[in-house]
Formats: sequence, structure tokens, C-alpha cells
Amino acid sequence: MFLLDLRCWKKQLLIATETMSVEVLCSRLVLAQKLLKGTEKYTKLSETVEEAVKCLETELCGSLTDLSSTNRRGNVNRLASAPKVKALCSSALESLLDDPLPVEMQGSTKIRFEDVDATSLTLILGGSEEETSSPGNFIHYRVLHRKGSEKDNTETCALMSPETRFVVSGLTPDTEYCFKVFSFRGLKETSVEETKISTKPSQEEEGEPTSGTQEKQLALKETVPEEVVSVSNGKSFELEDCVRVLRQLELSGYVETNFRLKFLTWYGLHANADKRNFVKALVNEMDKHPTALAEQLIQTFSNLI
Repeated sequence: MFLLDLRCWKKQLLIATETMSVEVLCSRLVLAQKLLKGTEKYTKLSETVEEAVKCLETELCGSLTDLSSTNRRGNVNRLASAPKVKALCSSALESLLDDPLPVEMQGSTKIRFEDVDATSLTLILGGSEEETSSPGNFIHYRVLHRKGSEKDNTETCALMSPETRFVVSGLTPDTEYCFKVFSFRGLKETSVEETKISTKPSQEEEGEPTSGTQEKQLALKETVPEEVVSVSNGKSFELEDCVRVLRQLELSGYVETNFRLKFLTWYGLHANADKRNFVKALVNEMDKHPTALAEQLIQTFSNLI
């Protein structure tokens, strides 16, 4: 498979893992299947995609290329095979991410870190290609991270130049993390870079608010109305986690500021225990698929907030 085809194939699988549309899921899998057809090096990936296609075809009762418009319409979450299909797509992507990178794609994006704390840090991206790029020639970044002791990556954020700073929170103190950054110009993947960083040890003292705790309280006050923070002190971890997720979705362009503010106000002041538990379950299940998570939050809660 040519390098350009491989990049295109990855793009199809990324969209397939995040879409909520049955029609989009089918079309992307068909294209991914065609791109892998006849390859020898990526036989296992081809088999994984074939299995995903067969799962969908079995449930939809026909070839994905010949489905009626009626069968193509609808929400992916209504398909019984959706969890397995998306898991297969994610598995294929993870397998490819673990492969050695082509020489021409290594090391052109600079990754820097600032304000490294016990539970958070600021990620800054940039490089020579960004400095010489002409106005309007934007560079897109996809960022993943994981603990150094683990294999599975977590979707961190999606950025676009010139906005290339992102605060990563919710990290574990005194822990090594591995960050992986994919750079794109349009649909073309231009580089992949990987680096490691360790968070600082926790300096919390029992009974005394630490600087980290004070910073988190300030961050909450800056992100949600003050009355929400005061009412939600008993469930501060839940609110904090909710703020982190909604802020990431907003910065990545998946939700608007107005929706974030209304949702957090509702969550902090009006949501009962059942509603909060539902939100937590939704985030835990779909945290690695920000597009799908944003669509589900908007679809489910717009009328409530």
C-alpha cells in the first residue's frame, strides 16, 4: 500500500469510529475495505476491517454498497452491532499506531511542555514548517497520550494552528506519560512525533488546601458561574471532571461556548444523582470519541438545559 493510501485509510477509520450516522459509517468502511484490498503487509488490518463490514452487513441484511436509503438512515447507537464494529475499527487503528513510522514522517513537529504540575501540564506544538507556512495554510494536530506503563492511548485533543496550546488535566502525580502528535495539512498527514514527560509528585498536606487545590477552584470559577461552584462543593470532583470534558470539547470545536455554560450550570445546580450518573456513564463510554460524545450530549440534554 502506498503511503498516501495508508494515510487515507486511517482517515476513513478515524471517521468511522466517531460518526453517529449509519450512512457515514457504511461509506467509510467500504472505502477502507477497498484501500486495503490486495495488500500483503497489512493482511491483519484487512481482516479486521472485513470483520467489521460483515457485522454491519449481517445486521443490515445486505451488502454495504447496495443498501437502500432506508437502511442507511438512522443513528449508529441504534445498531446492535455498533459497539463491536467501532471496537474493531479502533483495534485496527491502534495496531497501525504501534507500527514503525516511515522515515519521511518522523520528527518535524516540536512538542514542548510548560507549567508541569502533579495533575496537569500545558502542551505546546510547533515547528519549522509552521513558522514558514503562509497565511491560511493551517496545520491540524491530533494528540494522543497514555501512561508510560500502559499500551492504550487516550484521545487528548485536536488543535489547529495558530492555536497550538492545550492544558491537559486529570493526570496522575509522579507518573511518566507518553504523548503522540499527528500533524496534517488538509487530509495529508505530514508528520508523527512522540515524546515523554513526567508529572511532579503530589505535595498535598492533610487538612490544608494546597496550591494545586486552589488552582483547581480558581479554574472552576473561571469556567462556570460562581453560584455553581459554591453549591457543588460536595461533588467538586464530579463538577471538575465535567468541566474538563466540556472545555476540551469546546476547544476542539465540537460544542459551542453557550452550550458549555448552559450545560455546566444545569449540571451543577439542577441535575439530580441519576442525571449526573448518566452523564458520567456517557463520558466514560464515549470519552475516546469526542465527536460522538458531543453529538450525544447535545441531542440528549439540549431540551433540559
